[in-house]
Amino acid sequence: MSDRKPLMPKATAVWLVDNTGLSFEQIAELCGLHVLEVKGIADDDVAQGIKGMDPIANGQLTREEIARGEADHEHKLRLAEAKVNLPQVTTRKKGPRYTPVSRRHDRPNAVLWLIRNHPELKDSQIMRLVGTTKPTIAQIRDRTHWNSASLQPQDPVTLGLCSQIDLDAEVKKAAKRVPVREEVIAAEPTASVSLLPVDETTSVPGLGPQPDLPGAAARRESAEAAEMFARLQKLSSGKASEEEEPVADAETVFARRAPPVAAGLDDQPDMPDITFPDEEEASGAEPVPGAAESFGLGAYVENIDEAAVAAIVRHLGIALRSADASLVSCSDLTEIERVRESWLKKKLALTDDDATLDAAIAEVCVKMRDERRKHRVPFYYLLAAHFGKLGELAG
Repeated sequence: MSDRKPLMPKATAVWLVDNTGLSFEQIAELCGLHVLEVKGIADDDVAQGIKGMDPIANGQLTREEIARGEADHEHKLRLAEAKVNLPQVTTRKKGPRYTPVSRRHDRPNAVLWLIRNHPELKDSQIMRLVGTTKPTIAQIRDRTHWNSASLQPQDPVTLGLCSQIDLDAEVKKAAKRVPVREEVIAAEPTASVSLLPVDETTSVPGLGPQPDLPGAAARRESAEAAEMFARLQKLSSGKASEEEEPVADAETVFARRAPPVAAGLDDQPDMPDITFPDEEEASGAEPVPGAAESFGLGAYVENIDEAAVAAIVRHLGIALRSADASLVSCSDLTEIERVRESWLKKKLALTDDDATLDAAIAEVCVKMRDERRKHRVPFYYLLAAHFGKLGELAG
């Protein structure tokens, strides 16, 4: 079969669609078009305004050949032998595609469609398909194009900027550069594309009793402690990005309502919120019996040192009357610095480096993660117990 194509492929396809019963595949193969392009011609989505050209009148096809094709849709149409040998038209391979002036205003819409539907395409491939420039593509990607607000993604094949065959060829070429998902999983078994751990998938509320997984809670707690420590290091070093989304923490949205306080302090007159720049020893404060239970410390420690709790209450003093000052926020950099400098270094006289102290604070934050409002007294008590300073506080 000859590999010659009609002189005006789209015009010939328009005429064959309108005047014959040939299948889309036969017309596409004869005219060198994609089957979807021929279907688009039949639906008036492609080649609008193109006048059909009769291939019988210009001697490219015979009526007998068209009749054989209509009778047998498996038949491949053949062009009639040319009476005059025409030189073969060579198409330009390199450089961007030429776009008619009447279609150039549609190129940004086509570029936006390609970026959204085929992100694997390189800029050079988009340039070949729609005949645009690299700066224009970059502006559309960054939403800095002068007409970004009015751009609407449109298929470049529908706009007539490229053929479906060229688009499929570029997409297939780009797909070869993208690694197959199965290959990534085989090469990196611990990659993020793997399934979630069982302890995470079985801890969703509302699913009823879940199986007890040995060691799962301990592994999760150690992972959270490491994550919290890394976040505190980033905050303390001042390298946290302004655009980084803040860590969701209950303390950032808690209601401004005073938590339960020690017995004997709740009958005091209302006082304005007190800032907490430095924690100073309250003079004359007496130990409060049963204060540990009122602060909820019994949920974390079995044998509570009441004398140490009383020492912490004396240290905090009037600050316990303030809703803000009596709570600890693990997501606030200023709060973490206050705990480290005022309590660990100044009061407990610890000489460890900041990284060690921040790691201990992170561990306590993880231990009290179920508490929406972390009270300062049990928080300080757990830190003192971590560093073995309860005896000194009680003494």
